[in-house]
Amino acid sequence: MRRALVAGVVLCRFGTIAEAGRKVDVDSDPTGASVYLNDVDSGAACNSTPCTIDAPVGTTTIIIRKDGYAPEITEINVPKRGKVMPFKVTLRSEVGTQIVTDPAFKGGRIFVDDIDKGPVPQHLDIPAGPHHAQVLVRGKPVADEILDLDAGAEHELKATASAPLPPQVADTTVKSGGFEDDGGEVKPNSVIKHKDPEPEPSEPREPYLFVGADFDVGFRQFRYDNAQNGLAATESESGQAMLGPAAELWPMILMGGHHLRGLSLFGKVEFGLNHQPVLDTANAPVGPTTFWGNIEAGVRHRWHVGEESSVALEGGFVRDQLQFMSTSKADLLKVPYADYRSIKLGVRASTMVGSLEPFIELEGRIILSGGDLGDRFMSHDITGGHAAVGASLSAGPVYVRAQAAITIYSWALTNSGSSQPGGTADGASDRIEVLSFVVGLTH
Repeated sequence: MRRALVAGVVLCRFGTIAEAGRKVDVDSDPTGASVYLNDVDSGAACNSTPCTIDAPVGTTTIIIRKDGYAPEITEINVPKRGKVMPFKVTLRSEVGTQIVTDPAFKGGRIFVDDIDKGPVPQHLDIPAGPHHAQVLVRGKPVADEILDLDAGAEHELKATASAPLPPQVADTTVKSGGFEDDGGEVKPNSVIKHKDPEPEPSEPREPYLFVGADFDVGFRQFRYDNAQNGLAATESESGQAMLGPAAELWPMILMGGHHLRGLSLFGKVEFGLNHQPVLDTANAPVGPTTFWGNIEAGVRHRWHVGEESSVALEGGFVRDQLQFMSTSKADLLKVPYADYRSIKLGVRASTMVGSLEPFIELEGRIILSGGDLGDRFMSHDITGGHAAVGASLSAGPVYVRAQAAITIYSWALTNSGSSQPGGTADGASDRIEVLSFVVGLTH
C-alpha cells in the first residue's frame, strides 16, 4: 500500500512539472528586445530577442520591451500537447529623427535638452515627445527651438537670423502606450509628464567692431652691397616709436548674416613719436633726423578649424615710411630714404590655449614703390616679405595683443655712372624689426 501511495505522489509531481511549461521561440522586429511573462517584477524571461523561453501551458500575458519603442503587451497561448508555434511581434518606434545639417551651423555643437550631442552635421535619433533643441557656434545660439517630435517623424533644425532663448513653457502631458509602477517601471496607459527646460541666460554675441590703439617700437638695419663713391655702407636705427589708431569691422556679423561671418575689414595709421639724429661712425650727428610712419588697410577672412584653431587669409595695402628730415638735400642723398608702398598677401594660423590665442603669420609683399631711394639709381627692383608671432587675449570687451614682427626688403640696383649723386651700389637689404602692442575694446 505504501509503495502505491509513493508511486502516486511521484506521478502527480511529474505531471505538474510536465505541465509547468514548454519551450517557445520568441522574436521581435527589431531584435534585441527583452521578454517578460505576466509582469516585469519577476524579471526577464529573455534579455535579447530572438530567444527561447519556458512558457506555462495555457494563456499567459507576454510583454516585449525595447528602448526607443512602445512596449508590446499581448497574450500567448501554449497548448498542452502538439506543436508550439513561434511567437513574433513588430514593435512601434517611439523615436524621431532630428536633422542638423544647415551650412550655417558649421563649427557648431548640438544640444538636446541641455545635453551636448556632439558636432554638426548629424542625424540624431531621439525619443518622441517635446524637446529643447539648440545649435551653438562659438557660444552663440544660431538655432533654438522647442519641438514636439512624433514617433518615426523627421524634423530639420534651421538657422535663424537671431535665435533668442525660448520662454519657459508650462508642463505638458502626453499619453504613453507604456506602463509604470511605483518603482519607476512603465505600466499600460499611464500619463508621463514632460517638463520643458527653463530658459538659459543669453549667450554673449560675437563682436562686430574693434577700436583701439597700436604702439610700435622699431629697429632698422639697412646695408648696401658694394657701396662706393662716398656712400655709407650701413644705417642703423633703434628704438623708433610709433603710435596710432587701429580698427576692425565684421560687416556680416553686424548685419546678422549667416555666411562670411569671418570676413573683416581692418586698418591702422601710425605716426612717429621720436625723431632720432643720424650718427656717423664716431657717433656724431651728420644732419638728418629720422621720420617713421605706417599705414595698413585690407580685408581678412577667418575660418575655424575644429573647436579651438583657425586659419585666416588676408590682403591689402601697406605703407612703411622709413624717411628722414633735413634742410639739406645733399644730406638726404647720404641716407637710405625709403617709402615702401606694397600690396600684401598673407596667411595667419592661431589656436586657443585657455583664454590666450597664440598666432603666427606670413606675408608676401608686392612692392609698388620704394620712394626716393630707388630714384637715385638708373633702375631698381624690390622684393619684400613679412613674418610675425604673437598672442592675443580677450577679457570681456577688452582686447590686448602683443607681437614681434620682421619685414625684409631686398633691392637690386643698376647704377647710372660713377659720378652718380649719392654714390653707387649693386644692391641693398633693408631689415625692420618691430615690437607691437595693441589695446582696445570690442563691441
